[in-house]
Amino acid sequence: MKIRHLLMALLLSFGSFAAHAAGSPLNESFTNLIALSNNALEAGKKGDAQAFIDSATIALDALKEQNEKGSSIRLQRANAKLKAAIKAAKAGNLQEGITDVEQGIAEMQLEKK
Repeated sequence: MKIRHLLMALLLSFGSFAAHAAGSPLNESFTNLIALSNNALEAGKKGDAQAFIDSATIALDALKEQNEKGSSIRLQRANAKLKAAIKAAKAGNLQEGITDVEQGIAEMQLEKK
C-alpha cells in the first residue's frame, strides 16, 4: 500500500513540473515581429493604405507562426492589436491602424516580470 502512495506522489510531482513549464515560454524573442510591424508603420506613415494592410498582414502571419511555437499573453495582445489595425485600415481609418500597430509593438517590447 505504501509503494502505491509513493508512486502516486511521484506521478503528481512530475505532472506539476510539466504544467509549470508549459505556461512560461523561455526564450521569447519579438525582434522579427517588431521589424515586420515597423515596415507596416513606415508604409502607413507614407499614406499607402494597401501597403500598410499588406505589411501588417505579413506581420500578423509571422506572429501566428510564433504563437504556435509557444503562446504568451504578450503575443495574444499584439495579435489583437494587429488584427484591429488591419480592420481599421480596411475601413479607411489609416491613422487608427497606425496607432494600433504602435500599441502592438509596445506590447511586444514590454519587459518580462
